Amino acid sequence: MIREEYQDHWSIYHERCKIEGEFVSQQKHGEYFIKDIFEVLLNRVLYECDSDIIAEYCHFFLAEELAFEVRNTFPDPFIEEFIEAFPAQETYFLSDFYMMSSDIQSLLDHHGINRFVPGGISSCDTGFNKRLGQLYEHVHAIHNVKPEEHVHIGDNFDSDVLMPRKFGIHAAHFEPAHAHAERMRVAEFLHNKPALFLHISKEVHERARSRQEGMSGGQKTAYQLGLQAAPLFIGLIIYIAEQSIKDKVEKLYFFTREGEFFLRLWKEIFPDNKISGTKLPTVELLEVSRIATFCASLRSVSLEELMRVWNLYSTQSMNALLRTLGLDPKRFGAICDKYHLPLDEEIIYPWQDERVCSLFTDLTFIELIEAKVKKDKDILIDYLQNRGVPSSVNVGIVDIGWRGTIQDNISYLLPDVHFFGYYLGLQKFLNEQPQNCSKAAFGPDGNIPTDHLDLLNVVSLLEMLCNSPNGSVSGYEVTETGTVRSLRNIDVAENMVFDQFVSYFQEAVILASAAYAPYIDNHVITSSELRPSACQIWSGLIGETHEDLAKAYTSLSHNETFGVGKFIDKSHVPSLIVIFKGIYNRSERQKVIQYIRQTQWPELIWRRKDLPWVHRLALVSVIKAGLFYKRLRRTFNG
Repeated sequence: MIREEYQDHWSIYHERCKIEGEFVSQQKHGEYFIKDIFEVLLNRVLYECDSDIIAEYCHFFLAEELAFEVRNTFPDPFIEEFIEAFPAQETYFLSDFYMMSSDIQSLLDHHGINRFVPGGISSCDTGFNKRLGQLYEHVHAIHNVKPEEHVHIGDNFDSDVLMPRKFGIHAAHFEPAHAHAERMRVAEFLHNKPALFLHISKEVHERARSRQEGMSGGQKTAYQLGLQAAPLFIGLIIYIAEQSIKDKVEKLYFFTREGEFFLRLWKEIFPDNKISGTKLPTVELLEVSRIATFCASLRSVSLEELMRVWNLYSTQSMNALLRTLGLDPKRFGAICDKYHLPLDEEIIYPWQDERVCSLFTDLTFIELIEAKVKKDKDILIDYLQNRGVPSSVNVGIVDIGWRGTIQDNISYLLPDVHFFGYYLGLQKFLNEQPQNCSKAAFGPDGNIPTDHLDLLNVVSLLEMLCNSPNGSVSGYEVTETGTVRSLRNIDVAENMVFDQFVSYFQEAVILASAAYAPYIDNHVITSSELRPSACQIWSGLIGETHEDLAKAYTSLSHNETFGVGKFIDKSHVPSLIVIFKGIYNRSERQKVIQYIRQTQWPELIWRRKDLPWVHRLALVSVIKAGLFYKRLRRTFNG
């Protein structure tokens, strides 16, 4: 509907300015009414529309323009006292403005100024203005007053002081220093976003100054990193809001666990659930996880269907597979023994292993899995219905990334709902995507031509920084009242990192979000304007790894039950012996490869002072070799 050359909001704004310039040159006194501007603008920006549609849009944008003025204006605290110094029988406003006097009056009414300024005239009402002086003559004529009986108060020295004095009017200049400085600052920021962002950054650090007093070393590091990293997450939240409007999403669900942090940011940035006056979808937390939704989403118990997990984890034990399905591996010990499958054996390409292939023809095994699938599907659908998910046609979901597996799972369960997924970043998809599924990323996206793909090498760091202390969802249960609630697996060791480091990081991001919030509306900050700095921040977290951040990360116990079947100790690294044996031993080599896949972060290794220098060098060498191979594959495979 919008022409190609006007897809960017700045191009529309500049076209509006151009049209205003055209009207100024065409009109005798340079006055115009904003409705006329909008009519021309809409006809230029939109593909051919009939007059009724143009009129409807004009009405909408006129209301939005006035609403924006209402939100972003306030009565000067000194103006009433200043006016009282010049007693008058009648007081009116005179305004050189593109809105009618009725709109200006409603603005004054909103702020209570109508108590002492009950009416007035706008230049666009008459075609006359103060700048050229005709509006003063017009006022004298319609009110039958002489210039010497007229006192004019205004802030523009040319049109409000010099011009009325030429007519013999007593003119008083009203320009409070603070308000004038603020107005000039706002005008500068409109066309200079770097200056605006620098100003907000200073405001953020000023707000945070007292909070940092008394913090320990690690806490202070986390807090300061949060202040620095805030634009990354603020940009993400703005992006989600923008996309949800474009996609006409009816409801927006934030997925646990990272979504809990993102939802807090959303409510801080959009306290009235609006962006630039536009209503946003209702938001809600949805308690889900890969492990709580995967088994329920299986369409069959077959090798083909299990490729959805094996494409992600090409080396996997039966123990890990069964835990991924939410099953107790001990129940399957006898069946696996029947096919000579030790539960803990790491199997490379399980779908090609004859023992695994035979297992998936065993009716007892299939029936046990099918029973679990049915049970999980029934209770998960009940949970989703309780949360109102199936009642919408277009549903938005928010998660950190990286391939949108949970979104896939739910999409298979509810084929009549279209799910729009909004992520920080997206890895290249390895599985076929459900037809009712769309995904988009604020940051790098490996599925489209984009930049900064190397940032996706280190994603577990972002997961840690966006984590929640409330545990991962392991499943669901029916309560005594018949409702469905989630079950959470809370790991004490994992939460130690949250309490000692991550919570301070998140607190700082939330503080910064509160500072950004008003500027997002009154200075129209968009996600595209924050994306370059966001990617730079992400890169800095990886490449300029602070020692306290590295210490927090390596002390992490990371939940990898889905796929790996256990919590991963992030301090664990393959020994020098394992690295050396990996050159000629396949099983040892797989251990090294698995480690590289989980830790593609050489800068972290250099920060590991607990490891000997030679060990660090060996680890960095194999990680960099793995990253080089990854880049080669990306280059040749597109």
